[in-house]
Amino acid sequence: MKWSVVLLAASLLAASSAAAHDLWLESDQGRWSLRYGHLHDAGDHGATALELPPGWILGARGLDADGAPFTLAAEAARAAGWPAGAPALLVATSSGVWTKSTEGTRNLPPAELAHPLGSWRSLESVKGIAAWLPALAAPLGAELELSPLTNPLTLRPGDKVTVRVTRAGAPQSDVTVAYDGSPRGVTAADGRVNVRLRRPGLQLIQATQERPLVDDVADKVIETTALTFSIEDAR
Repeated sequence: MKWSVVLLAASLLAASSAAAHDLWLESDQGRWSLRYGHLHDAGDHGATALELPPGWILGARGLDADGAPFTLAAEAARAAGWPAGAPALLVATSSGVWTKSTEGTRNLPPAELAHPLGSWRSLESVKGIAAWLPALAAPLGAELELSPLTNPLTLRPGDKVTVRVTRAGAPQSDVTVAYDGSPRGVTAADGRVNVRLRRPGLQLIQATQERPLVDDVADKVIETTALTFSIEDAR
């Protein structure tokens, strides 16, 4: 049963052209940068970053240097005016509506294609953690979100991190969680799953969930959320 869920999630990740690219956050001396592309390119040649269209950014939230929560609307978030020294930042984006047709998959609504076969609205978010606060064991408030239950920054390659998947703060069961794009486990009833960290450096953990869409623009929503943080090499 759970492996069928894993296979379904893998197909969801492959369904969207946007989902074929990673979304991640990097923190350098207290300043955050949002990246889009391939975090671990083929052959371990490092990250390949593309230009993220500013219009994709829907907003941001996080904790500032004093641990106080903050929220940024789309305009401020698109200007990358994130508080310096913020230990955690979450950015929400959307690449819009995608449609699979007899001519391939296009970043267009089905009404604009001659022979649509299926369509979905793609939502993507990413949360980066640069410093640990106990409050980060709880979600920052995004729709779909990954939260580590303990400080992941102290872990090393080979260790496991326990994460919880929530939607609007509520635990989500039977959600497949991936590590570097490969499914690694399915959440239990309490939304938890353990993920083994394979290497040092920036970690990328993702969860994807599908749900019906209430409007008539597309058939469904495919939402992907990511968690990023960095760990050192073996002790």
